[in-house]
Amino acid sequence: MALDMDKFHFGTKDEKKGFCIELLDALKKRGFATIRNHGVFKETLDAQFDFNRKFFNLPLDVKMKMKHPAQATPNRGYSYVGQENVGNISGYGKGLGPASTRDIKESLDFGSDIDDLVDNVEVPEEVLPSFQVWIDGFYHKLRETQDHVLAALAIALGIEESHLKSLHDRAENEFRLLHYPAIPASELRDGTATRCAAHTDFGTITLHFQDSVGGLQVEDPTEPGTFRDAESSNLADLILIAGDSLQRLTNDTVKAGRHRVTYPPSVDKDGDEMIPERHSIAYFSKLNRDVSLLPLKQFVTEATPCRYEDVTAWEYNNRRSASLYEGLYEG
Repeated sequence: MALDMDKFHFGTKDEKKGFCIELLDALKKRGFATIRNHGVFKETLDAQFDFNRKFFNLPLDVKMKMKHPAQATPNRGYSYVGQENVGNISGYGKGLGPASTRDIKESLDFGSDIDDLVDNVEVPEEVLPSFQVWIDGFYHKLRETQDHVLAALAIALGIEESHLKSLHDRAENEFRLLHYPAIPASELRDGTATRCAAHTDFGTITLHFQDSVGGLQVEDPTEPGTFRDAESSNLADLILIAGDSLQRLTNDTVKAGRHRVTYPPSVDKDGDEMIPERHSIAYFSKLNRDVSLLPLKQFVTEATPCRYEDVTAWEYNNRRSASLYEGLYEG
């Protein structure tokens, strides 16, 4: 069931509080929440998905001109199919080793155009007219939505409404366009390949939009090892997933949503049909780089002692990102 964010923006005081509680409850019980009326209109998303298709339909040699820099972090530019291996971090924090799978996906990553530390790998105007200008504007639109979601979560968690937003005020988030090529269902059958291996995201929350193909699944927090489909009945549905940083800040009050991309529900796993290509968009909300990931004091008690060490968001991000490209880059 999709939650209506109009209740947060325009509802009564009780309706606003009710939305916030339902949002937090969904993350705790389902691992994700589906939100509508979040401020990003369907027409805007239609245009963004059109740009997605235009970019990923470019010849590989053209896309490689915007290639990911020769280091693991931060994520910027184009990563070809097989370059990033999410299986390397699949068991992170769970006492498990990496999953021996390869990802069948390609991606294009951006940060903010006002980031004073890392420059974007931009798509030239002659390659795709208006693409970069659009991307920069879309990035900041998603940042607005992020701020509203963080405020809602803060209210539900019983902390100052503006506090989580203040920890993200430098716009050091990352924005990813994803394309999963069409492949035979049999290619995933022996378990050595997947569209995207099970993992948790590094940041605070992830705003996820997807086309109608399906395949996104989130682990059921009440049944570890069981994954549930996170389908979108509408292109404008926002799938919200909590990340590692929120889990740390709340001292495990909110667990990071472990998720993966695999067979769509409509595809017979044992058949010979093709899995259709899939496009999605992920906006990774990242804390300001110098913010500590020590749990907030409100979540540390005698009954719930501090579970995490003092590490900055930037250090933690770099530590995890390095595993994604293990064996491809030095450092």
